[in-house]
Amino acid sequence: MNDPAEAQILSLLAREWDLKGPPGILDISEIVAALPLAPSDILAAVKGLLERGLVDMNSLRTAAFLTPEGYETVSGPDAGR
Repeated sequence: MNDPAEAQILSLLAREWDLKGPPGILDISEIVAALPLAPSDILAAVKGLLERGLVDMNSLRTAAFLTPEGYETVSGPDAGR
């Protein structure tokens, strides 16, 4: 993962997955509040993750959650590589 914002979002959603179970869903506003990034950077990172199939969003586009591939990216044996 080359983009630090994307890595932070994946990590945050993976923690939510581990704490509350799949799919690790958080409102975009919760992600903005939890990370020390500009909202525009977070939205751009979520868009990139969405395009690569690592996260998905609810139909209203107000919440993001991990896909199984996104979770594996963070927690799998090759995580962080």
